Amino acid sequence: MTVHDVSGKFGKTLAVLFLVAGLFLTGCSGPPDPVLGGKSPTATSTAPPKAPATATPDPIEATRPSTPAPVTDLLITATSLELRDASGTSLSTFDYFQPASELVAGLSTAFGSAPISERYEGGSEVPPGTGYIWSNILPADPKSPGPEGDFVLMDGVPSGTSPHEPNTWVKVSSSTVKGVHISTVDGISVGDDAAEIAARYPDTANPQGSRLDVFVGHVPLPPMDSLSELTFSVWLLAADPLGPITEFRSPSPNWGG
Repeated sequence: MTVHDVSGKFGKTLAVLFLVAGLFLTGCSGPPDPVLGGKSPTATSTAPPKAPATATPDPIEATRPSTPAPVTDLLITATSLELRDASGTSLSTFDYFQPASELVAGLSTAFGSAPISERYEGGSEVPPGTGYIWSNILPADPKSPGPEGDFVLMDGVPSGTSPHEPNTWVKVSSSTVKGVHISTVDGISVGDDAAEIAARYPDTANPQGSRLDVFVGHVPLPPMDSLSELTFSVWLLAADPLGPITEFRSPSPNWGG
């Protein structure tokens, strides 16, 4: 009976199995797979956080000028015309000694349109010149120098000399022109009750036949020659003393009165 060396074959078989198992384990011992959506557990350094992205301004938008606020109100006094926005903020101011072209440009912007210009011959107290009319043109008044309209800027010739002879003056016959509300001292506008205003200014309310004149907002001027009580004011006119204010003019020179 032949006896086989089983232990030798079994030992060789176990050795082969251990070798294969060792190779298999060695091939699977690489770094672990990264966690989906996260960092690898074997990472040894942390990347610095990135700065948040900032929007780059559009160069065209950055250089585009802001739209100015629209003019909603025009305040007229004996010394100036002031354009204001809806909040009451002053946008620009003009005086009556500036060149007429500057006032025409500013008022054209405020009213949103250029005026109609008309030459006039003047009169005994008013030199000839050019009237710039915005909105409606009104029938000529033989008692009033120059053209008539809702708003008229009068440019007299020759140019006036400060502080007694203004280059320009205005005539206003409407409370609103091109959507801009026009007022003067104490908020007075064309259309306000003339008798009520006369009662507020009794010292300067002067009936002139069938017409009523009221002078408001007096501004004293330096003496000139032998005249010492000189003022500019705003001249309110009412065709009927018991009716509304129909027009006002500024500046109105008052020499000694």
